[in-house]
Amino acid sequence: MPKRDPQLAFHGGFWQVQRNLLAEAPRKAWLAFALTWLLLFVLIGCSMVAVDLQRQKQHFERVSYYMTRGLESRLKSCELVLYGFEDLINTDPDIHESELRHYAQMAARRYGFIYTLGFQQRIEHYRRAEFEHQQRLVFGPDFAIRDYRHGAGPAWRKASGWRVAPRRESYIPLIMTEPPLGQAARPAMGLDLMADSVVGPTVERALRSAEIEVTPMLRLGPSQSAIAYIHALYSPSPPSSSPIMRPEESIGIITLLVHTDSLINLRDEQQELLDVTLSRQEGAASQYDSAVFRSQAKEAATRLDRLLPVLEHREQVSTPYFPYELKVSMQLRLRMIPGISLLLAALAAALPGYLVLLIVAIRHHARKDREYADDSLYRTREHASVTLQAISDAVITIDNQRMVQYLNPAALRHLDTTEKYAIGRPLTEVFKLRYEFARRAVADPFMACLDTQQMRELEENSYLLRPNGEKLLIEGVVSPLFDRAGGLIGAVVTFRDTAPLRRRMLEALENSETRLKQHEYELARVTRITSMGEMASGIAHEINQPLSAIMSYCQASLSLLEEDEPDLALIVQAIQSAVNQADRAGKIVRRLREFVSKKSRQHTPVDVNHAINNVLTLADYDLRQAGITVDYHPGNRLPLVYADTIQLEQVVLNLVRNALDAMQGQAQPGCLFVETSYSAKRVCIKVGDNGPGISEDKIDSVFAPFFSTKSTGMGLGLTICQTIIESFGGQISAHNRTTGGAEFTVELPPLDSSTVPYTDTRA
Repeated sequence: MPKRDPQLAFHGGFWQVQRNLLAEAPRKAWLAFALTWLLLFVLIGCSMVAVDLQRQKQHFERVSYYMTRGLESRLKSCELVLYGFEDLINTDPDIHESELRHYAQMAARRYGFIYTLGFQQRIEHYRRAEFEHQQRLVFGPDFAIRDYRHGAGPAWRKASGWRVAPRRESYIPLIMTEPPLGQAARPAMGLDLMADSVVGPTVERALRSAEIEVTPMLRLGPSQSAIAYIHALYSPSPPSSSPIMRPEESIGIITLLVHTDSLINLRDEQQELLDVTLSRQEGAASQYDSAVFRSQAKEAATRLDRLLPVLEHREQVSTPYFPYELKVSMQLRLRMIPGISLLLAALAAALPGYLVLLIVAIRHHARKDREYADDSLYRTREHASVTLQAISDAVITIDNQRMVQYLNPAALRHLDTTEKYAIGRPLTEVFKLRYEFARRAVADPFMACLDTQQMRELEENSYLLRPNGEKLLIEGVVSPLFDRAGGLIGAVVTFRDTAPLRRRMLEALENSETRLKQHEYELARVTRITSMGEMASGIAHEINQPLSAIMSYCQASLSLLEEDEPDLALIVQAIQSAVNQADRAGKIVRRLREFVSKKSRQHTPVDVNHAINNVLTLADYDLRQAGITVDYHPGNRLPLVYADTIQLEQVVLNLVRNALDAMQGQAQPGCLFVETSYSAKRVCIKVGDNGPGISEDKIDSVFAPFFSTKSTGMGLGLTICQTIIESFGGQISAHNRTTGGAEFTVELPPLDSSTVPYTDTRA
């Protein structure tokens, strides 16, 4: 019976055909459409809510991170301002007060969170009358060193809360606040900070520790609060090592008052959603305050919002003298989905449902109108069977899904299988085709034949893996198989066993390749052993320097201990130096281990001049033994670079050793030239010598692996140096000096090209 064209059921245009199909769709199809649409709409809506909640979470994490970093940055700025103020006083003890006030005004204008900055002198009791007389000329006839009674009732701006300070051994009155506190805060001038019940304990700690201390929260008004940095100054400086003696050596304190609200610096949108608290850490709570800053979210959460979790971020401020913890929390909120988004979600959910409805309608129509007759066999099976039984080549037929349909006796014999087992199984389970000495990916010949409908030959290195593990070298082709109408119905695989000579040739080739791989492995192993020996000798030389220093420091300590009155401070300094050298040796070993085990480098801000000094110290013995002088010109105010300290020193040390080797045996005295500079936004390190230099035909190959101008060199040193410098974002180059000798230049990017942090190497 001839096959009916299925397209005859589809008359009219595109939309007309769809209307006809939908009109014939059963009720179950419409029910499936409704359920599919509802389910997808709910899923899309939930996905939109989940995406919004995830976006809120990401925004919260980002805001919390930058809030903490901003707080730490502002605290660091306060610390720098305070130390700068201290440097002004220490540099010139007779500095005029106007210069200090000018510095404080400049700091307050630059940093809006700074309230006041000043230096408060320490006054002995016998100088009190003279001091008060001098200050009355500034603050008026009512000025006196006074105490404030906290908790007495009246506000601190009212005179009833104050009393004249009784006689004490010494006082630290509040006299300098720049910018000025204003007329309303004038009663606070003359407050004895050392005896105050709130600020006094912090002042006492600062005098004894010689470090920066932070006060509890100070209430400046109904809506104003602040914290104060306290740092003591001493004469002589540095102070005594005994905390008991330091208060007597102090000349006063520096006070830096900071607005707590400005430290956090919440924006309007953050105040709407975030709860922010800056409170003392557990174990550091004060009797006066537990939190120096607290901000509640202005936007109230709904009942549905309270069903969602509250995001919370706690982080300890990384400044050691600031014992506070920043806590940021936010209530996740269900936001109204825009109408256009709901409309798009409804349309997106309806489209898959409509496709399901259309597919069901098409299948229903196809089941009703199907009038196909089975196609008669195009091939005469009996004739094909007789032919295939007689030939010696193996024949396998497969369908479009690569399922085995037929095998002739030769195929059963080569595959070592049975017809009952093989028929109906995937071809890959029966015909296990492999490739010897495969150097590239080989396309599946069966899939390629079915896709292109063209004959494909098996690769020359093909072999058949039999069930017993035996390899059967074969050759053959895969040909497409068509039905009477020209449609692809499968493929025919014909193959034969190759000659024994070819198998012997392939076996010989395999053995040869195995020996070649073994030889390459042995060569690589010997190379690795040689490289490790070269590195071990270099590391042993570097470690020998700190070990010698450790021995010298320990021997010096033992000699000092044998004296009748040993100098303990000098002994402690010697032992500490020995510990530092031991730590340096340990760092070298750890860096070697990390380099060998391919661990990540430890990049930190590095002072290039400091690294050069370390290298010259390590190489000092070898340079003096060789009679080589060092011409070192360190650059001033060089920016820091972001690199691994040990690896940068390794690069410079390798260049110094290469220069030392180049100057060996020459008639003229050797000279090592080392220079650091900063130009064109690059930090430069130059290491040169007055040796014979590098020949022009070899200068372009000095960084190539295994290239060396030394008779015993491995050619890996400069290659490793180049790899290290490029990992820092820099570059290394070589050229000959005009006055003779070779010179290597290392160029590194600064830590931050926009705001370069300079370091003065002359300090």
